[in-house]
Amino acid sequence: MRRFGPALLGGLLASLTLAGCGDADGPADASGADASGESASREPAEIYAQYCVNCHGTGMAGAPMVGPEHRLIWSEEIEEEGFPTLVKIAIEGQNGMPPRGTCFDCSDEEIEATVLYMLKESGAK
Repeated sequence: MRRFGPALLGGLLASLTLAGCGDADGPADASGADASGESASREPAEIYAQYCVNCHGTGMAGAPMVGPEHRLIWSEEIEEEGFPTLVKIAIEGQNGMPPRGTCFDCSDEEIEATVLYMLKESGAK
């Protein structure tokens, strides 16, 4: 019987962890359009609940957590990075943050609104 090394098992675990940070259904349409071709704008709270909370609600992979008790972390992020940079990171991904938080059918505007929602929920200044 063949045994798997720690590196292979660690890589598998990391892949499964990141896969849990988004929507299991995958992208419907990269343009953000629904089946009729109309742009379907979703509420930021809905997007957060479906895609973001898995990591930003638990701190998985070092994600800054959302909530008033984490206000200083988000305020510091805004102060250091600025809102446009946070939106760019959310869209493009960085470190453990996957591009678009795996919401591949979210428009840039929906991502921006969701970042703003997360900041407001955290009471960031």
